[in-house]
Amino acid sequence: MNGGTFTPGVEKVRPGIYFNFQMKANERISTGDRGRVALPLVLGWGKSKEMIEISGENDARDRLGVDISDPTMGLLREAKKKSATVLVYRVNEGEKATATLGESQKVTAAYGGIKGNELHIVVEPNVLDETKKDVKTFFGLREVDKQVVSSFDELQSNDFVVFEGSGVLEGTAGTNLTGGSNGTITSEDYIDFISAAESEYFDTIGLPVDDEAVKTTFVSFIRRLRDEQGVKVQGILPNYPGNYEGIINVTNAVVLTDRELTVPETVAWVAGASAGATLQQSLTFMEYEGAVDVKPRFDNDQIEQRLQRGEFLFTFNPRDKSVTVEQDINSITGTSKMRKNKIVRILDAINNDITRSLKEAIKNRKNIGQDIPANGDGVQIVQAAISIYLNELQENNIIQNFDPSEDIIIKLTSAGDGIATQIGVQPVDSAEKFYFTVVAE
Repeated sequence: MNGGTFTPGVEKVRPGIYFNFQMKANERISTGDRGRVALPLVLGWGKSKEMIEISGENDARDRLGVDISDPTMGLLREAKKKSATVLVYRVNEGEKATATLGESQKVTAAYGGIKGNELHIVVEPNVLDETKKDVKTFFGLREVDKQVVSSFDELQSNDFVVFEGSGVLEGTAGTNLTGGSNGTITSEDYIDFISAAESEYFDTIGLPVDDEAVKTTFVSFIRRLRDEQGVKVQGILPNYPGNYEGIINVTNAVVLTDRELTVPETVAWVAGASAGATLQQSLTFMEYEGAVDVKPRFDNDQIEQRLQRGEFLFTFNPRDKSVTVEQDINSITGTSKMRKNKIVRILDAINNDITRSLKEAIKNRKNIGQDIPANGDGVQIVQAAISIYLNELQENNIIQNFDPSEDIIIKLTSAGDGIATQIGVQPVDSAEKFYFTVVAE
């Protein structure tokens, strides 16, 4: 089903659910289930050019072949600190590591990348049958495959290596695969990621790369999703003055206990934290777990100037040696309420959730052979769904001062096949400024 923004009085061609988002005394827009972030990563192992969902504790090992604690998984680890799910897109393919066991016996890593150099093959006599050999594949210190065979011809490729050749197997205490590399990453690899993300569901999408051409394409992608397709997501990227609520502009980096991140790399945590934030939560003052400093540090005047320019900053707190988010804002400049990411998340949620609820209502009625009628009954169905949802938000202090009799206006369109809805909501912001007057007597 199609969706997006519309101009009052201009009929759409495609059937769908359309909203007209305008900033008024009561802003209206919103967001859905939190916690899914999409990221393009340069990895040393795994499938390339496809989205792989990482949610559970063992998903990285099971689906990428490498534990999330591995040094090569640093950006995934940062994104996962605050988000429920990371959609990983491996942008690189790399060169595959190889080894030879005999004159016509070749072993090749299943994937390109530097982790392939950690593969090694052990061939030992089988203790039960002296005519056979135990062929073990190790990935680092972990045994990932074992086969009992009489000759090389019987070996079956596994998830880690491909066997090619024939002949008698000679014993080896450990033959290492070598020559694996991550390869060269181009702008086109990141453009491929943007294209792949088009058909995925996520709350935020990060671009941890400082390529101006790619960033321009990325911003156009976010604008198309938000303004033309009605899919309210936020994009996070480094050093880009977007002046747009859908773009978060990260402009300084953090220092971890074991390494110093670049600004593009810091995007991973911001994307994950923004996706994972609830509708009752702002990232302002949130501590960056594992960070011990920021680069560069800014003084008070610089921070104020950068906040006014719509920059997302981290601040080092010398008293407790912690690193926190200065203010949870997007790239909008000035004083608009839409510069607050919590406000955008709430408004985005209302859009995405109501759209989803109406789609489900339409689907459920079709399952029993009915449509939502374009008459008074249809208006009541839509009104009830929206009222129930918004009342739940109000009960949870996400919006306030909501009155369904005044803040929801629904009517049939002039063409007679559409239901036009106007919704007024007032998001509840987070307290970010505290003023104290102390009187000593």
